[in-house]
Amino acid sequence: MALLSLGDLTGKAQSAFKRFPLTLIWAICGTLYTIWVVDAPRGVDTDNQTNIILTFILGVSWLIGAQFFLEQLKNPKKGFWLKPGLLLLLFLFYWHLPEVDTFDENPIYLVRFFLFLIAGHLFVLFAPFLFKWNKNSYWNYLKSAGFAIVRSGFFSGVLYLGLVLALLAIDALFDVRVDDDIYFQLFLFCLGVVNTWIYLSDFPKKIHQRQEIHFNKALEVFVKYILIPLVMLYLLILYAYSIQIIIRWELPKGWVSYLVTALAFLGFTVQVIINPIRRTVKSWTINRFYPWFYILMLPLVILLFIAIFRRVADYGITENRYFVVLLAFWILGITLFLLFSKKKSLILLPLSLFVLAILASFGFWSASSVSLKSQTKQFEKVFETVVQNNKLATADEYSQLTSILTYLDERKSVNTLNTVTGIEIKEIFKDTISDDEAGVYEWFDTYMVLDSLGITLAPNEKGNNYRNGNYYNYYANRQRIQNYNLDGYESLSIFHVDAYYTKKGMAGDYSVDYDKQNSFLCLLSPKDSATVLEVQLRPKLIDLSKRGTNLYDIDPKEMVMEIGNDSLSAKMVFEELDFYKHQDSLHLNNARILLFLRKK
Repeated sequence: MALLSLGDLTGKAQSAFKRFPLTLIWAICGTLYTIWVVDAPRGVDTDNQTNIILTFILGVSWLIGAQFFLEQLKNPKKGFWLKPGLLLLLFLFYWHLPEVDTFDENPIYLVRFFLFLIAGHLFVLFAPFLFKWNKNSYWNYLKSAGFAIVRSGFFSGVLYLGLVLALLAIDALFDVRVDDDIYFQLFLFCLGVVNTWIYLSDFPKKIHQRQEIHFNKALEVFVKYILIPLVMLYLLILYAYSIQIIIRWELPKGWVSYLVTALAFLGFTVQVIINPIRRTVKSWTINRFYPWFYILMLPLVILLFIAIFRRVADYGITENRYFVVLLAFWILGITLFLLFSKKKSLILLPLSLFVLAILASFGFWSASSVSLKSQTKQFEKVFETVVQNNKLATADEYSQLTSILTYLDERKSVNTLNTVTGIEIKEIFKDTISDDEAGVYEWFDTYMVLDSLGITLAPNEKGNNYRNGNYYNYYANRQRIQNYNLDGYESLSIFHVDAYYTKKGMAGDYSVDYDKQNSFLCLLSPKDSATVLEVQLRPKLIDLSKRGTNLYDIDPKEMVMEIGNDSLSAKMVFEELDFYKHQDSLHLNNARILLFLRKK
C-alpha cells in the first residue's frame, strides 16, 4: 500500500472541508471554546460554559448526518432548509437548558442531552438510506463508517501520545515546566478537531454506487474467533444462571438485565457484519448463527422482563429502569423481526432506536416524566405503609424514603410530595433545600424531613443509615454571617474535614492533619512534623449533641472553640458541621472550620 504524501494529506483535508464546511467549523469552534474554558483567565465569567459545550458536542453528529442525507437527494436544493433548521434546533436546545456550572446539577437535562446525542449518532447510521435502499450499499456504508472511526481514533491517538511525549521530554531535559492543563487541552484538540477531520477526510461520497461486497479475511477472523465466541460465552453464562434460579426457585437479580441487553447488542452487531455473506461463506458458526442465536435469545428476553419488572415492582421506575424496560421491548421486537421477517432490512435497527430515543426525551411518556410520577407514587405507597405501623419503618423502608427524597430533590421536584406528607417541604427546609435565592445553602437534609414527619426506625431494625442513632448538622446562615477579623490572632485559615477524603492543609506556618478515628486535629511543625497542638473535637461535639439534633438556631457563639498551650493559641469557628452519634460512638462526617492561630 502506497504511503500518502503531504500533498495527498492536505488535498484530503481540503476536500473534507469543502464537503463538510459547517460541520468542521462547528467542531473547531466548539473545541477551541472548550480549550479556552479549561484555562480561562481569572475574573472571566464562564458560568454558562456547560450549556455551550453540551450544545457544541451535540451538533457534530447531527450536522454530519444532515450532510450524508442531503448528498443522497436527487435535488439537494430541496433540502436547503435542513442545516438552518438543525442550527435553530441546537439553539433551542441551548436556550432550554438551565444555567448550571457543572454537568451533574440537572439530571433531567443531562438525560435529554444524552438521548439527543445517541439519536444524532444513530441518524448518521441511516441518513443516506431514508429514501433509497440497497442492502449491499448499506453494508458497505456501515463498514466504511466503522473503519473510519477506527482509523481516525488510531491516528489522532498516536498524534496525541507523540505530542505528550514531546512535552514530557521538554519538561525533563530543559527544566521547562509544562502546565498540566496543556495535556488536557491537547487531548481536546486531537479529539475534537483532528479526529473529526480525519473521520470525514476520505469517507466515500457515492454511497449507493458501492454495491460490491468485499468481506476481507481480517473481518471474517474477527467475527469467527472473537465476536461469535463471546456471544457463545454470554449465552452459556446466562443459561447456567437461568438453570440455577429455576433449581433454587428464586427471582433473578436485577443486574442480569444489563448482561442480557449487552448480549443482544453484541448479537445484533454480529448479524449486521455477517448479513451479506451468511449463506455463501464456508463457516459453520457464521452459517448457523441465524436462526439459532435468536431462538436462544427468546428465553433470555423472558428472563430480562422478569428481572426488570421485579425491580420496578419493588422500587418503582427511575430513568435507568425506564431505559432498560424500553430496551427490553425493543430487543424482543427486533428478535422477532429478524427471526420471522423475510426482508430483514437492517436499517430498522438504528431507525427504531432513533425513534425511541427521540420519543423518550419529551412528553408525559418521557423517561423523566414517567420516573418522577413513579417515584412520587412509590413514596406515597411506602409512606402509607409506615404510617399504618405507627410511623415505625423497617431499614429498607427508611432507605427507600430517603432515596426517593434525594432523587426528587436532585430534579427540583420534591414539592410534589407536599400533598402526600401534608407539609410544605420547601418552606420548612428553605435553609437547606436547593434554591435560587441568594445566600441559601444548596443542601437537602432527607433525615430532617423524616424527623419532621415523625418517622423513625423500628426498635429491632438495624440499617446502615444514621437513624440507628442521632444525626446533627449546622450551617451558618449566609445572610447573617459575620465578617471575621484576626482580633489578636496572627493568621486565619479555612480547613475542611470530610469523612471519606481529607487531605492535609496549611494554617499559617503549620500543617493541619485530621485523625478520623479519634476525632482530633493536629497542628504539626513544618520542620520535623512534630505535634505542636492537638485539638480534641469529640468533647465539643458531645456537648453540642445535648442541645438537640436541630442546631440551625443555635447561637453562633456556641460554635466557637478556643484552645492553646505554652507555644500556640488557636480559635476554631465551625461554619458547617455534620456529625452522627449513637450511644458512645461518634462520627464526624463533614466540617468547615475557620482556624485562627497566634504564637506565644
